[in-house]
Amino acid sequence: MADHSSSILMEMQGIVKTFHGTRAVDGVDFSCSRGEIHGLVGENGAGKSTLMKVLAGIHSADAGKIFLHGIERRFGGYSDARKAGIGIVYQELSLLPELTVAENIVMGAWPRNPGGLLNWDKTRTLSGTILRGIGVEIDPDTLVGSLPMALRQMVEISKVLSKESELIVFDEPTAPLSRDEVSILFNIFRDLKRRGKGIVFISHRLDEVLAISDRITVMKDGRTVVTDSAASFSEEKLIASMVGREFSEIFPAKKGSSKDAPVLFSFDGILHMSNKRVAFSVQEGEVLGFGGLQGQGQIELLQSIFGLGGCESLSLQILGTRVAVKNPIHAMRHGIALVPENRNEEGVFPILSVLENLSAPTVDHRKRLGFIRRLEEHSVVRDMVDRLSIRISSQRQQAQSLSGGNMQKLVIGKWLIFDPHVIVLLEPTKGVDVATKQQIYRLIRELAERGVAVIVNTSDMLELIGVCDRVLVMNRGMLTGCLEGSAITEESIMKASVSDRDLVNAGECV
Repeated sequence: MADHSSSILMEMQGIVKTFHGTRAVDGVDFSCSRGEIHGLVGENGAGKSTLMKVLAGIHSADAGKIFLHGIERRFGGYSDARKAGIGIVYQELSLLPELTVAENIVMGAWPRNPGGLLNWDKTRTLSGTILRGIGVEIDPDTLVGSLPMALRQMVEISKVLSKESELIVFDEPTAPLSRDEVSILFNIFRDLKRRGKGIVFISHRLDEVLAISDRITVMKDGRTVVTDSAASFSEEKLIASMVGREFSEIFPAKKGSSKDAPVLFSFDGILHMSNKRVAFSVQEGEVLGFGGLQGQGQIELLQSIFGLGGCESLSLQILGTRVAVKNPIHAMRHGIALVPENRNEEGVFPILSVLENLSAPTVDHRKRLGFIRRLEEHSVVRDMVDRLSIRISSQRQQAQSLSGGNMQKLVIGKWLIFDPHVIVLLEPTKGVDVATKQQIYRLIRELAERGVAVIVNTSDMLELIGVCDRVLVMNRGMLTGCLEGSAITEESIMKASVSDRDLVNAGECV
């Protein structure tokens, strides 16, 4: 572990930042040493990202001081901070999808020929070298928009590394990554640490923070609760520090599956990726989970319920009645809702307001003679904002200005207003804090108890075990595991994740 007293790279003292009369950061001290990974955790709205934006010159502090290498610094903007050696990898990527990988990586520091013209050969070579340095093989001429989220994250990291940053802030970098990709990222962290870089790691995945950090700071309501060595924390202690109280149970009580319960929803179709038949059903009051290693057909299968392809010869039934779903419009007409994996690109209209986002799926329900009943719309939205405790300044606030957790509540809230028969949730708690996760878990259980067919896909093993009454495991586009009750364990899920046994085509799971 780094000697923090003698090797401090960056130190913030008494930082205060106020927005519209509310102190987002209230007298915070924070530091990071050379060769240290400093975890920073807290609920959404705790002040973590605001503190880091002050460090990066994006926000100016109302009070307090910032020191780099023991010298006080003041930044007029992010470009000043970047030149001083501070880089940030944000949860919401800052890449330009219509440009190439190479162009994104060197953005703002273009290699030039002696005559001042852009040196494209050097641009490609430099980008390729940085990517290979973190163990990633991507053609520098590839358009970023064509890459999956995990590789875009690696391009974002390469972009920061290209600026020779000495202190790098990673804000929720693991949210879009699989376990294997997280391992690659952590190897990058360790390499940076060996090179004497300072790393601030912000994450809601507490097990990862505990695994990789040297020290951990917990923030709550804009203040520091505690800073200590990672070895002194457990996940339970971190949660208690973040929320200010102990949690004896993370998940609400399960109702459990019943063989006598009526079937609310059934699915039968041929999955394109495997050309295999997949069939399953959801009973009344049941939460059905989908697990397995990522990329085994779960997303394609579940998106097809919402009319987004992925399957053919598709047969869906709701309450025993067959429904035809060829696109999302058809799906919504039959009361089917989808909370997508990528909320920013698929779940919200970023530049539209909270009001417009929450009311979007049901706007036709409040029309009379072609005009929207605005008072009713405001009332419905206000009730949902209050129900989900969405933190907003007004209903006119743009969705893109919300924190990750509040944005996820927005995505879920619009479908709660819609009142679906079937709801599919893909990674419903990705990138949100502990308290918001628990709120979403309660909503999932309430939906099931109200008679909604609830289907959950999550890569969080603990979540899969804690939320779902029954878990279907997929491998290579086949259902290879059907677990319920006490049989839903990490060991049994992983065993089914590598199985070649096709339960549906063997007649064992329909």
